[in-house]
Amino acid sequence: MTVCSAQEMVEKFQSLDKDGSGRLDVSEAAEGLKSHGLGDKEVEFFINSSSGDDGQIDIGEFAGLLLKLKVYDQKKKN
Repeated sequence: MTVCSAQEMVEKFQSLDKDGSGRLDVSEAAEGLKSHGLGDKEVEFFINSSSGDDGQIDIGEFAGLLLKLKVYDQKKKN
């Protein structure tokens, strides 16, 4: 996952939202993060820091997650 256009972000979110609930549960979010090449500890960190009180990620939280991933990727490269 990388920072992308709004349309690409919505499409990525919808592709991860397997049950069509409009929210990503832990397993859906983990699948997307692991496809980005993150390990288990990184996945756990990003899910915990991005999910709402219900433990799920909505589209707004997903946008924030993408931004965190961009910053994280830039720091890993430096």
